[in-house]
Amino acid sequence: MIRRVLLAVGVLVMGYAVYGALTDPAARPVGQVVFLATVLGTHDLLVMPAAIGVGWLLSRLLPGWARGPVQAGLFTTAVLTTIALPFLIGNGHPPDNPSALPLDYGRGLAIVVAAVWVVVGGLVLRRLVMARTQAAVGPVPRTSDRPAPRGAGGSTRRAANLPVPPRTGRPSPRGASGPGPGGSGAEHADD
Repeated sequence: MIRRVLLAVGVLVMGYAVYGALTDPAARPVGQVVFLATVLGTHDLLVMPAAIGVGWLLSRLLPGWARGPVQAGLFTTAVLTTIALPFLIGNGHPPDNPSALPLDYGRGLAIVVAAVWVVVGGLVLRRLVMARTQAAVGPVPRTSDRPAPRGAGGSTRRAANLPVPPRTGRPSPRGASGPGPGGSGAEHADD
């Protein structure tokens, strides 16, 4: 239901935009079509292949524990650079109005991107320490007093790699009954 409502709202908004573009006397439809074609072509022919290539390269060069933070850092850097690009280029900046773009946007972008990569470096370092600790110690075994995660398939003893006692006709400690009277034993078919 929500999808249908969102689809209807999206169609109405796009219809309003097309209507406005077609009926506005100041609109230049040829220029708008050229702009949209340029944006779509740049995205499909340059940005997406570059993103796919970088993702493929990262999957080959980085260990699994480092991929997530590095990919997030690259994505954040790309978004920040895309947002800052018009300010860096300065197109449309009137030379007689120095207050139109008064800041050093290149320095600002460098500071923000450096902050992003400091955070990425911290996350990678944390994951490296965790990976080395787990490799040295081994995985932490589950204790029998903690319940198994949902969908783990099996009893707590099986999740903890403890020996599972053979089934008897007595009820199990969890309250389910075994194959004796009052139960079919189907509750424990996965044990």
